[in-house]
Amino acid sequence: MTHEYGDPFNEQAIAAAVARTLALRNEAPGQSLEVHVEQAVHECICSCAIDIEDSIEHRRSGIHETLVREVSGQVERQLARAEANERNQEVDEASEESFPASDPPGWIWERPSH
Repeated sequence: MTHEYGDPFNEQAIAAAVARTLALRNEAPGQSLEVHVEQAVHECICSCAIDIEDSIEHRRSGIHETLVREVSGQVERQLARAEANERNQEVDEASEESFPASDPPGWIWERPSH
């Protein structure tokens, strides 16, 4: 079902909420991820999709909950990938820095002649 003004929670809106969550996390790293996700969802998703539904249901609506869960999941996957890439980069860098130490000596051992 589409919204009269377009789909209020399409892939672009969710991607914008994910990007906004990551930006908020960088701006205020002490805040919990849940707080950042909630703020980003409210900033990036049309209020007609969440605020009105919340008001009708007198609690956080199923749509609201689903959007928060989707944004949280995507953010957590991106953070996990970034952390894995960082660890791999550290291992690669350490390997490159230790390379000369792992080479065999430049001379060949010979027995002394008698």
